[in-house]
Amino acid sequence: MSMYGMNGIIPLEAQYLYQRGRELSGRQMPEAAVKYFRQAIIIAPRFTGAYRELGTCLTRLGRKEDAADCYRKLHRIESCSPCYPVRSSA
Repeated sequence: MSMYGMNGIIPLEAQYLYQRGRELSGRQMPEAAVKYFRQAIIIAPRFTGAYRELGTCLTRLGRKEDAADCYRKLHRIESCSPCYPVRSSA
């Protein structure tokens, strides 16, 4: 059993934070988006999509070391277990 239940669904709160981060990122507001992606990761520490988007925002902000650290964590998660896609629990 995964840490998100038998079906690997990401908690709704983490999904909401992820989607909000994507909206802000799409509006060219990466600094604001970073906060949402970090919160999503706190709730769902194996949320690969949130790590990927966080790394992208950090790169855009010129925070290359932070982005590299984020991508290393993403790679570690992906190499150790299956990814958990964003799916609604409804």
